[in-house]
Amino acid sequence: MKRKPAAVLAIFLAVSAVALVISARQQAHQFSAEECLFCHTGARGGRGDLRPDVTSACAACHPSARNYQAHPTDLVPKIPLPGDMLLVNGRFTCVSCHDVHARSAKAGREAFFLRRNVSGKSFCLICHNVDDKGHLFIGVTHGGQFQVKDKNARIDPTTLLCIECHYDRIDSLDGGIGAGNWNHSSGRLNHPIGVSYRDAYRKKPKSYVSPNMIGNGIELFDGKIGCGTCHNRFADKNFMLVMSNERSKLCFSCHIT
Repeated sequence: MKRKPAAVLAIFLAVSAVALVISARQQAHQFSAEECLFCHTGARGGRGDLRPDVTSACAACHPSARNYQAHPTDLVPKIPLPGDMLLVNGRFTCVSCHDVHARSAKAGREAFFLRRNVSGKSFCLICHNVDDKGHLFIGVTHGGQFQVKDKNARIDPTTLLCIECHYDRIDSLDGGIGAGNWNHSSGRLNHPIGVSYRDAYRKKPKSYVSPNMIGNGIELFDGKIGCGTCHNRFADKNFMLVMSNERSKLCFSCHIT
């Protein structure tokens, strides 16, 4: 049965309005009683009846968080966690660190609904130990500096997470953070951050691999290069690289000799 254009438009507008209301409400984590089943197996809610796929429930409203989450999820911790770091069926999920029902507005907007009144490294230290360089994982920090070139260019969330701990590598904080160059190893292996790989390819297609053909594990952020393009803070490779750079394999994933 064909619907008239006016009826189709009305249905579309109604569905859009509902979606906007739900999105606005859930951004503030103000759930109705009917929405308990998003995360809980029962309508009454509670810590004991969280759904095993609660991470997917979080991603339904925060889809982009999958790309720059600060901690891997849905794994069994190898270390004992404090009692307030909630596990779901023994697994670490989004709600292990985040209390989505934080009551105060300040706790939600300014502290990201974290389960304790600290953030950044101080929050990570609740469960993790660090080495003398402040790293939670085995790896080597950058030896050079980050030089800001374009303060008006936005940097992806993953890179901002890196800068949160490596802010001392920024040449200047005057005027804010933007696109620039990471000068690795005191000036060697300089690499742009926050610039468009796709634009570089369009200008010099013989110098770069097509954006659709770059190596597995290498990620672009809205077509731009970020720290997460070459590095994965959870990787077991040297220098936290997304792949081994033996014989410049990582470099040649994007660059053509």
